[in-house]
Amino acid sequence: MTYTVGLEQAEESRMFDNLRDLSEVQPPAKEAVSLPAEDYEIPGGGRILGMTPGQRLVISILLFFAVLLIGTMCLLVTQRVILIL
Repeated sequence: MTYTVGLEQAEESRMFDNLRDLSEVQPPAKEAVSLPAEDYEIPGGGRILGMTPGQRLVISILLFFAVLLIGTMCLLVTQRVILIL
């Protein structure tokens, strides 16, 4: 019994053989580079979310007061606290 392969199937077979050959080749290992602690720079220049420490302080204070205000309003609306004027 003979089996004939069409031209397209033969090309696909060669293509997959080439892929297998390429995958068997290992890329060269990269050498590990160690930097002294003095030469290491923190990515982003030491900023968190791209803000300076002063900016983060202002944002955190504003967030604190927003939570304080929302909590107080919820307590007033649910009548857990009565506002005496």
